[in-house]
Amino acid sequence: MDPLLKLDALTVSFTVDEGTFKAVDRVSFQVASGEIVGLVGESGCGKSVTALSILRLIPSPPGSIDSGRILFKGEDLLRVDAERMRALRGNAISMIFQEPMAALSPLHCIGDQLVEAILLHRNMGKQAARELAETALHRVGLPDVRQKMQAYPFQLSGGMQQRVMIAMAMLLNPDLVIADEPTTALDVTVQAQIFEEMEKMRKEKTAVLLITHDMGVIWEACDRVVVMYASRVVEEAHRKTLFQTPAHPYTQALLASIPKAMGPKGRLQAIPGQVPSPMHFPSGCHFRDRCARAHGRCRKETPELTELGSGHRAACFLATKG
Repeated sequence: MDPLLKLDALTVSFTVDEGTFKAVDRVSFQVASGEIVGLVGESGCGKSVTALSILRLIPSPPGSIDSGRILFKGEDLLRVDAERMRALRGNAISMIFQEPMAALSPLHCIGDQLVEAILLHRNMGKQAARELAETALHRVGLPDVRQKMQAYPFQLSGGMQQRVMIAMAMLLNPDLVIADEPTTALDVTVQAQIFEEMEKMRKEKTAVLLITHDMGVIWEACDRVVVMYASRVVEEAHRKTLFQTPAHPYTQALLASIPKAMGPKGRLQAIPGQVPSPMHFPSGCHFRDRCARAHGRCRKETPELTELGSGHRAACFLATKG
């Protein structure tokens, strides 16, 4: 069966005063109906740019989708017109943005924004739309829903704003939800609620692309994991495979840095260095300057994703089949 979403060699660049750089470099992966796929990596790896590209929300200029395909139900989203994209956004594909205060309109109350989204895509009256909006807010655990419907975004806490964004994304039962750090501002109790909602969505065949840097969230929620580093996909595997037998040194370092119960002499393991500036990515493997196992070939050649078996792929010269 064809995947719901398929990214094929997607490349996105930005032009700034200092020059042009690739924020996403030949990224390929897919998401099936009812599947939760985690897109993980440090800040600056290209995760959010990848997500915005799917909805064609890259600002142009300075951004540009240079090449590749984004297939949604077999339709290339890079070739459809603006009207078709407006019909898909919020209806077939919705997104939970990383910064809810920037995504919600400060000039309209919460209820009006939810109702507008419903009326744009559904043929129903205002009262029915308001009832549907209230139900969506109840689902994400927002207290005093009728009062919050009359509130403006600045009158809500960051966590409440995020829950409104999540409710808006789930509002019309889309085929795909792109969730960009959806639980960052939420306490653990509400996080658990959101994971339960994701599980319900999966049962209704809604797919989720979950973007995060939190490996604990990946373990809790995802079926498969795509690891990005410095604009490229460096590893992809089913969740258990990734946690049990990570093949790329970057994935290994991410897993080693997860806080664990430690004795009196225990120390958190940190990844040395930082993600390089996209204006100055190193030649060859982008991770080589932070990798203790890098060798001469890593500086000269770019490792391609290699199949290691059972859907496990890694872009490392040292990766071997299990």
